[in-house]
Amino acid sequence: MSIGSLKSLGSISPQAAYGVGPATGKPDQSFANQLQNAIKEVDNLQAGRDQMVEGMVSGEVSEVHDVMIAAKEAQLAFELLLEVRNKLLEGYQEIMRMQV
Repeated sequence: MSIGSLKSLGSISPQAAYGVGPATGKPDQSFANQLQNAIKEVDNLQAGRDQMVEGMVSGEVSEVHDVMIAAKEAQLAFELLLEVRNKLLEGYQEIMRMQV
């Protein structure tokens, strides 16, 4: 079976998944840029949550579930960012414990 025939099994091209063939998409970003983008995205989610809560209090937003969804989404994004930070700190501490 050729790799080309596997394309029908899913939406991901096997050539792209294994780095064979032409590269598509945007160029790779550094880890620092990706981390900064993630922090900005979490900040935007929390700002959106705050606006939804203020809109609910002022009566502009009448759907409670929209406010709850925005709050939960912001909470989960923050918790994920916190776990990434914890793993980075754990990795740094592990490197510092290495003997040279």
